[in-house]
Amino acid sequence: MSQEQPRPGHATLAGSLIIGGSIIVVLSAWERISTLHTLEAQEELQRVLADPPMSGLGLTADSLASLIQVLCLIGAGSAAAAAILGFQVFKRSTSARLALTLLAPLLLVGGMATAGFLAPMVVFGIVLLWLRPTRDWYAGRPWVQAYEARRAEKLGLRPPGPAAEWPPPVAPVAPAAPAAPEGAATPADAPAAATSAPAHRPAVVRRTRPQALVAACALTWISCSLVLLGIGLMMAVLPSQAEDFFAEVTREQPKMVETYQLTENSLLAAMYVVLVGFALWAVAAIVLAGLAFIGQNWARIILVISAVTGALLLVVMAIGAWPLLALVGVFGATAWMLLRPEVGRWYQR
Repeated sequence: MSQEQPRPGHATLAGSLIIGGSIIVVLSAWERISTLHTLEAQEELQRVLADPPMSGLGLTADSLASLIQVLCLIGAGSAAAAAILGFQVFKRSTSARLALTLLAPLLLVGGMATAGFLAPMVVFGIVLLWLRPTRDWYAGRPWVQAYEARRAEKLGLRPPGPAAEWPPPVAPVAPAAPAAPEGAATPADAPAAATSAPAHRPAVVRRTRPQALVAACALTWISCSLVLLGIGLMMAVLPSQAEDFFAEVTREQPKMVETYQLTENSLLAAMYVVLVGFALWAVAAIVLAGLAFIGQNWARIILVISAVTGALLLVVMAIGAWPLLALVGVFGATAWMLLRPEVGRWYQR
């Protein structure tokens, strides 16, 4: 039955958006990198750094140009992979759909350095792959009949299609009558309720993905993408602020500097290691959210553990940086939604 189903128009639109938008993102990233060191681009970067909120980051024009170049490379690499995977969308490749979903956060982060509307256009095409009727087409379900039935239901009409395609009626089972005594005559007018009972259609159980699960995965993707963006900004700022940071650490923690014989370079390297560790954690959370979204229960459990651990760690870090409490609330809400009863029942099915 699944082989007879045509490709939905939503799937064609999604593949076209992914392929076309990704090609344009690659070209835009290349054009952006090639013009970063021109006089006009340098003047634009200076104007950006002079206005808040960039003015308080301590960035120079060269460090901002390096950051934009890194973001362009990330966006171009993700877009090139998405363009190749986009052709597999037309072939109903589930692995390509999953890979595109995992690439979506990188496309958003890298696309910030290129034309702003292009990367979200590709991500919108990826989102279409998870919506009906494309989702039913990927699952091998008869999406045409389901689409027509939903449309008829919205209009208050009877589901379309001949009666032969409807589920057969199921009559309720009547309780067994007590056996008549041997030799007793059966009444001629015995009611035939069991044979004349009104038929009804069996209830259809819809395994619709719970809204709490969708919201939890969306929160994870958005928050982790923002964390990756913040880590990238910090890694770009660190080289220019390493001297001041080392002086502050020496002033506040002189015993630690003396015990571990820290230097400016060793402290900078340690900070890079910590930031890379947090970046890998964020990427792992993005991947886990994608696996939990498609029904992997073990990924949901690990994601809950990750969210709770991250919230506890941020509570400690928020003592000196209270804005981190916003992320504590996001991680706590994510864990709470993933543990909702309806989410657990959806995975049990």
